[in-house]
Amino acid sequence: MDTSQKKLIGIGGTAALVLYLQRKYGSALVNDYRTIRLVHKFYTFQKHCVNNNLMVVDLFLQSVAKHPYKPCILFHNHMYTYGEVDVESNKVANFAKTEFLQQIDTVAFMMKNEPAFCWWFIGMRKIGVTCAFINYNLRGTGLLHCIKISGSKVLVCGGDLDIINAVVDILPELHQLGIRVWLRRSNVEHLPAGIELIEDKVQDASASAIPKSCRNQITYADQSYYVFTSGTTGLPKACKRTNASDVSASMALEFFGLREDDVVYSPLPLYHGVTFTLCFLNCIRVGCAFATRRTFSASHFWEDVRKHNATVIQYIGETCRYLLAQPKKSDDGVYPVKVRVAFGNGLRPDIWKEFQNRFKIEKISEFYGASEGTAFLHNVNGKIGAIGRITPVVKFLGAPRVIKYDVDTSGPIKGKDGKCIPVDTGETGLLVSIADEKRPFHGYLDKKATAKKIMKNVFVDGDTYFNTGDLIRIDADGYVFFMDRIGDTFRWKGENVATTEVAGILDEFAGVMDANVYGVTIPGQDGRAGMAAITLSSGYESLDFKALYTYLKNKLPSYARPKFIRITNNMDLTGTFKHKKSDFVKQGFDPMIITDALYYVNNESKTYDVLNAESYASVVKFSSKL
Repeated sequence: MDTSQKKLIGIGGTAALVLYLQRKYGSALVNDYRTIRLVHKFYTFQKHCVNNNLMVVDLFLQSVAKHPYKPCILFHNHMYTYGEVDVESNKVANFAKTEFLQQIDTVAFMMKNEPAFCWWFIGMRKIGVTCAFINYNLRGTGLLHCIKISGSKVLVCGGDLDIINAVVDILPELHQLGIRVWLRRSNVEHLPAGIELIEDKVQDASASAIPKSCRNQITYADQSYYVFTSGTTGLPKACKRTNASDVSASMALEFFGLREDDVVYSPLPLYHGVTFTLCFLNCIRVGCAFATRRTFSASHFWEDVRKHNATVIQYIGETCRYLLAQPKKSDDGVYPVKVRVAFGNGLRPDIWKEFQNRFKIEKISEFYGASEGTAFLHNVNGKIGAIGRITPVVKFLGAPRVIKYDVDTSGPIKGKDGKCIPVDTGETGLLVSIADEKRPFHGYLDKKATAKKIMKNVFVDGDTYFNTGDLIRIDADGYVFFMDRIGDTFRWKGENVATTEVAGILDEFAGVMDANVYGVTIPGQDGRAGMAAITLSSGYESLDFKALYTYLKNKLPSYARPKFIRITNNMDLTGTFKHKKSDFVKQGFDPMIITDALYYVNNESKTYDVLNAESYASVVKFSSKL
């Protein structure tokens, strides 16, 4: 580096250094430089918090002290300052103390998005009580299971009628378990005995500050809250979130540089860790505003963004596709304040650029992570479709690894030494991430479920890795691409089929609003044949199946093309907009069970024909021709 270059960097600082590195060594080194700076900043902050015994509640109180009159939560037409949220959380904490809740207890929340969700969490943490975030869409057995395994003494409910009805259905079981039910508010005149209306008591409680002695027994290893898996493969599992993981996760949005003057908007459910942690906890650490609404609404999304002057928005799953499906408006991409970042995971490559261009998003920051996992990747460069980038330097810093995986045996492929084998460039494999003291895997409340996710002696004797359950591919430049979940990939005609790849191609066909791809068994055939459940775009009553046949033939190899199509009005999604496949897989392609319109591929006619009771037997008999 010559004198003029050093002078440029001295004047321009980091920005000039990044520009210099990019020109001289390319984007890979810039990626490494940014990652090293981020990792250093992360560990410095973590060390500062440990040395000063600072937890998320303390970070919130620092923001309160710094700017008590600054907006903290924006909700529909309401604004709550940091000082107001602090007061409300004090009332919650003092009320809870009068009800004899203490540091060893757990309280479950079943609320839709509302400011009270946030200040109830802060209030509980001020007195050291652990929280359990319950999916308000759960019913019956699944709902009772989550409340029960969390060990909650109390269930705190929002006043929405659907939530009240769901709780009433399991009220006898809750009482049998000794679990109290607190209802924050209600318009229902006659509530069943055993449901306690508490909001008046909370508002009458003292607003005095809670001394730190009320949580002096709490350590970094203790639980802060539980979030639950989506339940796509069975009953939800409770993921542990410790105080240490809270502090670490509150730094996550440093990967694009969250600022004190930002407003982060997310209408996605707070009961899910990716929204609560990445939005609310990051906001209260930085001291910026968090904006939300009761539930996600595609038709009101951009209206809210403009109303709250949001500068950062969060997406997940298929929300971007739903937003694009809305009728175009003259004010698309017009904001009083620039939306500088959209961050999230699950944005499909086929709509990436369209979404960014139509809504004038300055930067898309796709990331990869799991509530319970130890892996975190982020797409610094905005490479379309990538969830991150792993270069040699990033790998040296402890980046996740990708190993060869056999879909048939549902296990890693090992070498003669009994160790796992790294994949070749461009090859799809299983993503695993280090689980050690610096990056601990806290797992689930279910010890058996935790054990299933841990892999030992992966590359060398004594090492430990977390099995993400995700199949990914890394290209020659180190960019990482999500391919599929292990349980979703299926095998047909001796070949592996990635459901996300097929779904992405189907989504681009005229008339397809959303496609959910999965494998179904055919009597007498090995493996599973591809099937797609499809919802139609507005204005479409059916698809041009002859054109669809030709389109898929040009896009996919024969083994990957869906053999069956199901046109449905009800695409079952998790609360975080992931496709549920289990019920579709169980129902298969049997027209005696399924009331939706069904079609099967007819290679002779080069189209998809109607599948009904009459044609079903013939299709099964001659399934080898599919």
